[in-house]
Amino acid sequence: MRMVAALATLAAALTAGLPGAPAQASPAPPVGENVSLVTTNGAATFKLCRNWVFTHTCREYGNVAVPARIAPGDSFEITFGSNPKTIWFRVKSVLLQDGRCLLIPRHEDMPANGEDEPVDMLIVDPCRVLR
Repeated sequence: MRMVAALATLAAALTAGLPGAPAQASPAPPVGENVSLVTTNGAATFKLCRNWVFTHTCREYGNVAVPARIAPGDSFEITFGSNPKTIWFRVKSVLLQDGRCLLIPRHEDMPANGEDEPVDMLIVDPCRVLR
């Protein structure tokens, strides 16, 4: 057990000190108000997070095309990256936060209390809520 703790400490020290090492992920935004339907300008930022054994990393891909109207339960393809990758994005929930909309995919468990865990999401800024 002490060996695992020592390895975790060593890995954290090495990751923090190496140039070019992935930066520690920024905390997930606090959970905002759930909304049912939003309109977009057709573009979003895709935040893709990965859990490595000792750390989390997130990368943002800008200028991702999204539909003009989005609601929970919708599914659509998104293409991102300089070497384009296409995935099917299934919207689990739409959260309004500071004038932008956070589209949470079905595979994510968004922390209910805003814990600082990285979460995959599409960030639509600006967005307009239709009620």
